[in-house]
Amino acid sequence: MSPARSSLFPVAALVAASLLPCPAFAGDLVRGVRGKLSAGDLASGQAAVEAYRKKTGADAEYLDAVGWLARGAQILGRPDLAARYVAELRREIPAEKPELLIPYGAAIEVEGKLRLARDGRGAAVAYLEGEAARAKDVALRSRIRKSIDLLTLEGQPAPPLGLADHVGPTPRPLAELKGRPVLLFLFARWCGDCKAEAPALARLTSTYAPKGLAVVAATRLYGPGEDGKPATPAEEKELVEKTWRESYPGLESVPVVLDTESMVSYGASATPTYALIDRKGVVRLYAPTRLAESDLSRRIEEVLAEAP
Repeated sequence: MSPARSSLFPVAALVAASLLPCPAFAGDLVRGVRGKLSAGDLASGQAAVEAYRKKTGADAEYLDAVGWLARGAQILGRPDLAARYVAELRREIPAEKPELLIPYGAAIEVEGKLRLARDGRGAAVAYLEGEAARAKDVALRSRIRKSIDLLTLEGQPAPPLGLADHVGPTPRPLAELKGRPVLLFLFARWCGDCKAEAPALARLTSTYAPKGLAVVAATRLYGPGEDGKPATPAEEKELVEKTWRESYPGLESVPVVLDTESMVSYGASATPTYALIDRKGVVRLYAPTRLAESDLSRRIEEVLAEAP
């Protein structure tokens, strides 16, 4: 995705961001701020956050809400205000902390966008690469890599997939699939938006696999099992297999790669994430979001029409 493409329709982008699922622990302040931002009402969000701090202090929910204000200010054309919120987050969270990963990641994400607008793509990518090198948490690394991939991945060779573990048919290395377009579908086991894509993905596979398209899914083991209870890797792998079988009918022929570093490489902090790779092994589409079936179909037909 080019910088120009990512900056189009700022209010629509903010609405889309606000519709991302709230974490289970998100409280009334975060939900309220997201609702105000989805309506383009930055001022009301600011007022709510300021009132909360006077009453409660700079706790985790306050910082999460400030992260949303930083996003909203950047998208709504207030870079000065976005920078102010990023600076506040950096003061309050000077280093990666497990309990504050969401606002910490928001500060990095927004700072990257501010540098992109102010200094250009090279400066933004250099900043994000530095943050990625320091990050430890898998989810944070994936989030930073998503920001980098949005600026760099299209037009570049596809990162390889780690194939040490999988469910379903045995996956082939992407290098062996050169000569065929490949559609990657990166998902999380519990992701409702991912499951909602299943019928379209099955239709696309049925239509285009006979014409040469290879479809590969990927996910990782996140740790929790059913109902958020701890699970062993073997138990969670069984849950992935069960989920794919029950929630993705018609996709039995699609291999499901289980690999953390593959999910990080493709920035799959948001699921579903799509990557469409052409016959030469070059990424032609990178989209960390749901896509309309018609858009995916059109892009697949474009790469299928190209000469081997």
